[in-house]
Amino acid sequence: MSSPGEWLILQRNYPDFTTKEEAFKSALGQTLAFRSSNANNWNYAWTLEGPTNIGGRFNCITLNPTNNAIMYAGSASGGIFKTTDNGAYWNPVFDDQPWLSISCITLQPGNTDVIYAGTGDKNISGTPFVGDGIYKSTDGGITWNHSGLASSRIISEVVIDPTNTNIIYAAAMGTPFVKDNNRGVYKSVDGGASWTQSLFVNDSTGAIDILINPQNTQILYAATWNRIRNNQRSLVYGPDAGIYKSTDGGASWQILGGGLPTGDISRIGITMSGTNPDKLWAVYVDNTLDIQGIYTTSDGGSNWAPINNPGFGIMGGFGWYFGRIEVNPVNDNELWLCAVDIYKSTDGGNTWNSSGGFGTPHADKHDIIYKGNNNWILATDGGLYETNDGGSSWSDIDLIANNQFYRITYNPHQSGLYAGGVQDNGSNVGNATSIDNWQRIFGADGFQMRYDPTDPDIVYAEYQNGGIVVSTDGGFSFMDITQTIDPNDRRSWDMPYILNPANTQEMYTGTYRVYKNSGAPADLWIDISPDLTDGVIFGDRFHTITAIDQSAINNNHLSAGTSDGNVWISTDDGVNWNNVTSGLPDRYVTSVHFSPNNQNTLYVTHSGYKDNDFIPHVHRSVNNGTTWTDISSNLPQLAVNDIYIYPGNDSILFVATDAGVFGSTDAGVSWNNVGNNLPPVAVYDIDYDPVNHKLLAGTFARSMWSFPVDSILTDIREEENSFHFNIYPNPSSEFIYISGIHIQDIDKIELYTTDGKRMQISSTKENSTSKVNIKNIPSGNYFITLRKNGKYSVKKFVKY
Repeated sequence: MSSPGEWLILQRNYPDFTTKEEAFKSALGQTLAFRSSNANNWNYAWTLEGPTNIGGRFNCITLNPTNNAIMYAGSASGGIFKTTDNGAYWNPVFDDQPWLSISCITLQPGNTDVIYAGTGDKNISGTPFVGDGIYKSTDGGITWNHSGLASSRIISEVVIDPTNTNIIYAAAMGTPFVKDNNRGVYKSVDGGASWTQSLFVNDSTGAIDILINPQNTQILYAATWNRIRNNQRSLVYGPDAGIYKSTDGGASWQILGGGLPTGDISRIGITMSGTNPDKLWAVYVDNTLDIQGIYTTSDGGSNWAPINNPGFGIMGGFGWYFGRIEVNPVNDNELWLCAVDIYKSTDGGNTWNSSGGFGTPHADKHDIIYKGNNNWILATDGGLYETNDGGSSWSDIDLIANNQFYRITYNPHQSGLYAGGVQDNGSNVGNATSIDNWQRIFGADGFQMRYDPTDPDIVYAEYQNGGIVVSTDGGFSFMDITQTIDPNDRRSWDMPYILNPANTQEMYTGTYRVYKNSGAPADLWIDISPDLTDGVIFGDRFHTITAIDQSAINNNHLSAGTSDGNVWISTDDGVNWNNVTSGLPDRYVTSVHFSPNNQNTLYVTHSGYKDNDFIPHVHRSVNNGTTWTDISSNLPQLAVNDIYIYPGNDSILFVATDAGVFGSTDAGVSWNNVGNNLPPVAVYDIDYDPVNHKLLAGTFARSMWSFPVDSILTDIREEENSFHFNIYPNPSSEFIYISGIHIQDIDKIELYTTDGKRMQISSTKENSTSKVNIKNIPSGNYFITLRKNGKYSVKKFVKY
């Protein structure tokens, strides 16, 4: 089965297997420009719906040594948060920057207002959460400036010479998706203004950890790691992982032996005694991807000896995801080891115990720092925790909206109640009124939740690799309903499934083929399609169905998209399938959606971007996929993850991208940034609350937000408030049809350009509709006006 990281990187890179970070950087700059432009920004505020109490993924935690009430926390994808009151309140301080993935935060010795932040996610779970180097603040995080190493992408650690704070060292993993030379250890002698490469091993090996001897700052230690993660290869261990030492301020380095393991090694973490800098500890993960051993030296790395460790299995088979070992700075006998659990030794490593006492911290531990006697702060995949009794008990100290939502929805039975699946934090429900008290109703990694609109007791949830469960008691208990799906089918990490909008006893899902369940909520799946992927070329995980939809107008119409770039349509409920990929980009399909207004109209979004290569990533077909039109227009070149078509009007569209949400009121002829306060984070799913007229955005960084759609549709509604009629298809190239009004009552049909020029058209009345010929007018945006008994009503449409 695939992992979350593999799913994410596959989305963004297929089929080229390399990520063009310069294109992403350019697109992020374009997004920020959208926000500052009144012409391209719908300048209304988003509302944070939450949750804040369901902890998200943090990579690092840093303490102000002169004031323990001040701490900084670095999110895997959501920026930097600062507290000045011991964690009672956290404030985001990095949201003005385009790269919000943080690996390390380092305060300058002697002046804690000077802070260095390393961007990118050093845990490299295969995600595209790279950064652009180091940022520096000189005012305690109020403002930030870029400080170099943009091409190194992932900065794992930064250390500062305490005797000369202009001398800084950075450990860099480089771009994880390709081999490159921007890896290793870098040195600055001018406070980060410029950098030189100090240690380079090879183009697939970076530096994951670094230490400096505070008593002799010429002495440095660096841990290296073989790491490449793309669609064709996942290099997670190799012969070049090791510990290097420099005794001349990084001018030269020697790899250490003296009892350290050799061969294929995965990630290594190192730490140094606070009382004797010649004493160090190192934790090794090997090619089993679990703990190989813990080693210690008392002579600056010349000789190492193994000590006991908590035992095989503590890394859960993905030890590359962890890399932190820590020692009490005033007591060398107290060691802490980050793994799936947090482990503690009080006798120098002779014995270890899991420190999961009362208030057990969330699984997957990434950083731990010493705050005082028996007082430690821990960063996990489920938030931040504090112990005041040496780990016997823990308390959650963050109320931070830091969740990574895969999928979201609304509850049709309880107005304004929202739900969604969260990476590593299950399926949850709540809203802004309960922002600190969302309820988790199912565990594991959370994905798509769905409510049966006809029965409030039937609730569906999903966990990783396509585990669909159902509750028939309103969410109190769940049972699995995927036993009749072939367990050998290759499935997406985020396997799509839908309910038939006209008959909720029918469900559809996709592995590499489409399945139909005609007896939901029972487990009665049968396959109704052949393999819709290209077959297994690069491996099982790279060839799955990633998107599926059913027309609300004609339930016989189904569509499916795949991770390897295919789009299919069935017009007979899955009996026959037609490949309609021709004319679409060969990219990972993130969503397929039928128009809720026009029977034969379908929208497809793709993920993928290249610098100065105008790859279309949002397409519309008005003929069930026979031909496609690119409607990406002025969208920034970012991965597009979802699209929402407004009921009643195909001119109104919203797309979720890797840097926020964009909207169009002219069917994609032009796009605007939606809102003025959503950070530039990835949004994986959008939905619409029709009762409260809110657009919902599930971010993969900062929880769920809502936007008041009424604020941008007021003018449209005012145009329609005289009397109602429908037009379809919209957009169109030859004819539009008018319905929803007694045609014989219409006095006049007129067509105007957006600048008020009247166009000549002809129309005919056919039964209950009126057919308007638009073949001879130029492509563009128009208003069609109906006049009746002295009143008039207006609708927008697009001729293409």
